[in-house]
Amino acid sequence: MKLINKIIYVVTIITIICIGYLVTKLNVLPNKYYIPLIIGLVIWAVILFFMSIKNKSTVLKVIALILMIITMAVNTFGTYYLYNTNKFFSNLSEAKEKKVYYVVVKKDSKYSNIDSLEGKTLALFDTESTNYNKALEKVNKLVKVKSKKYEDMNTMVKDLLGDSAESMLISSGNKGILDEVVTGFKDNTKVIKKITIQVEKNTSTKVATDGNFNILISGIDTDGDINNVSRSDVNIVLTVNSDNHEIVMTSVPRDMEVKLHGTTGLTDKLTHAGLYGVDMSRQTLEDFLETDIDYYVRVNFDSVVRLVDAIGGIDINNDVAFKGRYGYYNTGIIHLNGRQALEFSRNRYSMPNGDWTRGLHQEEVIRGIFSKVTSSKELLTNYADIMTSLESFFQTNIPSDMIKEFVKKQIDDMPSWEVNSYAVGGSGYQYQETYSMPGIKLYVTQPNEEHRLHASKVINSVLKGKKYKDISW
Repeated sequence: MKLINKIIYVVTIITIICIGYLVTKLNVLPNKYYIPLIIGLVIWAVILFFMSIKNKSTVLKVIALILMIITMAVNTFGTYYLYNTNKFFSNLSEAKEKKVYYVVVKKDSKYSNIDSLEGKTLALFDTESTNYNKALEKVNKLVKVKSKKYEDMNTMVKDLLGDSAESMLISSGNKGILDEVVTGFKDNTKVIKKITIQVEKNTSTKVATDGNFNILISGIDTDGDINNVSRSDVNIVLTVNSDNHEIVMTSVPRDMEVKLHGTTGLTDKLTHAGLYGVDMSRQTLEDFLETDIDYYVRVNFDSVVRLVDAIGGIDINNDVAFKGRYGYYNTGIIHLNGRQALEFSRNRYSMPNGDWTRGLHQEEVIRGIFSKVTSSKELLTNYADIMTSLESFFQTNIPSDMIKEFVKKQIDDMPSWEVNSYAVGGSGYQYQETYSMPGIKLYVTQPNEEHRLHASKVINSVLKGKKYKDISW
């Protein structure tokens, strides 16, 4: 009995040490919780020592054995939990973006694989894009084709469907646009080769010097692999003022005309900036809103579904009743699961103001998520389970230490946050060609300059400590 108690005690002490080490390494508990926890672990180890080793009473030794077994079980569970939490933060990384290109042919053609295009015509978009040229190089290594360059998408599509070109090389993002806007393109074409190019990042992570900063929420219009570059359908800048515990969400509609960052005045739809990576979206919005955007969080469809389900759903205030695939959405306060939250934030065709209303709904979903997470200590202390379920479904350049510090402060005094929102309006819609899709007229909205300047004023004023309600037009 004495030997067994000694062995069990040593194992128990090992689990106690592991718990203490991992809690210290994780560093999310405020001192008012952390210090008592460590002291409690030490005291508990001493109590078990005297009960199991120094004590001669058989009854107390049996009680000590039971307590040590319970302690080991609890500590083993806690160690597993804390290990996975630390692992998540260690793996937290920026977007490792990939761009996907397709070799497309007519659906009823005899070409079924890349080898069958030997000696045939490959339609190419005339561009100096490094990634596009890399994709072309990969094609040329597989098969010898006759290149035919085009300056606009419309002519290239007509030639493919009209048999003047046997195939075309196109990015997944541009193919998605053609599937939507060119009648018959999706139904009359097929992909015979997928080519993936790793996108090289040329920007470094910024570091905010105080507790006030901007975060871009970039939601790409895909599910599955979060690394795939795609259009950014959600573009919301969160301005965080940690001193006032205030967040302002500034939504910019996906169809807004903007100047692409780093170009000589080339204009495009904001959603198309995502085709060139999350940094292009971030920097383009920096220019548009005349502010610094320090960080980004990049999500896709799966991210929203998983996050909302992981926190047990959200409550939102719906302003427009509508019927969707996943239920009927009444006006007023309603509870949404993951699929419903995604549908609510994506629906625009049945909305009274289309994309503008959708932007407001996206903000409402973010508000619901933030409210749920910051108002529940249970969720905050279980955030590791939430993050682990999302590990492969979102990317960010926010330093892990910064996230830990936020969680620690929130657990410490559970401050309530005020969340306000603002949407940059447009002065009208029109159909026009864009930089990314020359030759194809797409739905574009011109920014309302007064709205844009006010959004810039709001963001920069909140960063400097001013309250949203005190900012005048």
